[in-house]
Amino acid sequence: MSDQIYNNHSVLFVDDEEKTRKYFSRLFGERFKVLVAEDGVQGLDVFRENIDDIAVVVTDQRMPNMTGSQLLEKVTELKPSCVRILSTAYSDIEAAVDAVNKGGIYQYITKPWEVNDLEVSIMRAYELYVVQQERDSLLKQKLSSVEMLASSDRVLSIATLAVFQHENLRHVGEALKTLVELAETGSDDADDSAGIDPSLNWRELYRRHLVFLRSIREGLTGDKLHGGDLDYGQSVAVMDVVRPLTDELGCFEWLGSDGVDSSWPGSLDAVQGEIKTLLEALANVMRDAGIVLASQVDGGVEFKLSSRLLAKNLEPFRAATQEPPTDDCIQLAAAVFRLAHTGANFEILPEDRRDMIRFRVTYDLKKNPDTGESGWDSLVGALAGNDVFWARYGS
Repeated sequence: MSDQIYNNHSVLFVDDEEKTRKYFSRLFGERFKVLVAEDGVQGLDVFRENIDDIAVVVTDQRMPNMTGSQLLEKVTELKPSCVRILSTAYSDIEAAVDAVNKGGIYQYITKPWEVNDLEVSIMRAYELYVVQQERDSLLKQKLSSVEMLASSDRVLSIATLAVFQHENLRHVGEALKTLVELAETGSDDADDSAGIDPSLNWRELYRRHLVFLRSIREGLTGDKLHGGDLDYGQSVAVMDVVRPLTDELGCFEWLGSDGVDSSWPGSLDAVQGEIKTLLEALANVMRDAGIVLASQVDGGVEFKLSSRLLAKNLEPFRAATQEPPTDDCIQLAAAVFRLAHTGANFEILPEDRRDMIRFRVTYDLKKNPDTGESGWDSLVGALAGNDVFWARYGS
């Protein structure tokens, strides 16, 4: 390997003897980036401060406050990929051999050192670190691809099964876009590797997908996807529709209208019957968020939601989770499809606070929701032209 790899990362050397630390730095400071510490406690502090940069730790065994093997155990917990070398006197050789056999360290070296041998050991440790990093990167890419495939299959399955349960379902694209955005919102704050599951082989992926399909098929029944069409020849005030429902459910706080006067299509009972399914689903999914704020906006209603809690609860819609989606998640999906069928439009807007979003549900009284398309035609068109879906799953 190129000598450049020895300058890309640091080696931490820990020894309680000052002259030994100076000797190590003088011997290897030109070839390696060297950090030093006088004992295990200070070594652990230095390691934490430079954890991303340190590739190799070389430590003496006999030190006050903390032995070398104890230090390396803590290093392993913090960064398992770091390569660990124990420097020990011949009298401690049995402890060093035992540490190697148990997988605690990469190698032990005895004092006094053979300088050339120690240099070669450190070089090999660097090379091992680089190889492990490359392997982990490839594994992460592979598992990310598997998870991406699983995610796209799940989203497609939700839409397909919804149409299967109600063939005349309209505006599938609007519902599909909304579910993808709701499930993705807040997930960006998580660590990139958080969703990577090393046990996710093809057999396990297939098993999880079957469980997911069964849950969706049993949850997205026709009666939940379709209640009734709204009469666009009449209208009712949004506040008259939503305010009684938020009071009834108790977990919403109605903030008013700010002078906005909006109406929705249909009779009061008809449109309340449709929107109530969404409010009940939001109440269940967001129950740990406390009070959900609701207010009237131009064309409809807006809810302020915790994006992190939403992403956590809707994770089964975007990742090959071990557990299937909860009944509350499926109820939310059904409510979105049901409202989209009646002509509802959805908009998801980020709040100034990164952990909050505004979720809007609006109707255009002048736009007839009956497109004349069958559910299957609507699904095909939705997938072909859904920029949100392809931006997430087609790259």
